[in-house]
Amino acid sequence: MSASDLTTAPLPGIQSQSTSAIIAEHLRERVVDGTFAPGSQMNEARIASDFQVSRGPVREALQRLVQEGLLESRRNRGVFVRELTDDDAAEIFAAREVLECAAAAVIAAKPAAERSAIAAALSSVVTELNAAIEAGNEARALRLDHEFHSRFVESAGNSRLARAYATIATESLICSSHAVGAHPPLGDFGTHHEALVHLTERGDIEGIHAAVHQHLTRH
Repeated sequence: MSASDLTTAPLPGIQSQSTSAIIAEHLRERVVDGTFAPGSQMNEARIASDFQVSRGPVREALQRLVQEGLLESRRNRGVFVRELTDDDAAEIFAAREVLECAAAAVIAAKPAAERSAIAAALSSVVTELNAAIEAGNEARALRLDHEFHSRFVESAGNSRLARAYATIATESLICSSHAVGAHPPLGDFGTHHEALVHLTERGDIEGIHAAVHQHLTRH
């Protein structure tokens, strides 16, 4: 199904200096949740109508997502949702491991009080994650997994590392949500994340590396 075939309720008009960024965020969410399926064409005119804006900001938003690797521009054909393969998934999870381990090195060197605060923030996400797993809400559990690891990397306090991770994490969520390089059952997801929280609080960098590797190679 192409994007032009999708029936979506018109979105309220946007008045902002960051119109293209706001549109990109909404479109990113639609790619992740499958509203715009892999391989579907992005209809610039339809999107502009939905957002009640001119086509200029939409074009900028689409280009932003092309640069992020979520969409691809095909010469003389238009812009399409990128179709991720099993090889793509393997590369994405390998890149995640490198970036998360880099963040772990920074976090492990922080004072104990800072690590405890980071661990407490991560623990609150794990509580929600466990609730989602118990409720059988796989989609929410996957999003909370995404939130946990994004917060972990952001906690390093390195803005460039966080930006690099953001795109990879979104691609990873798409892989999991669309079962590309299908993820295993989520039964022990909570346990894995609880272990990462405790290792983070202790500043156990080797333990974090091992836990991250084990978690990501499960996919």
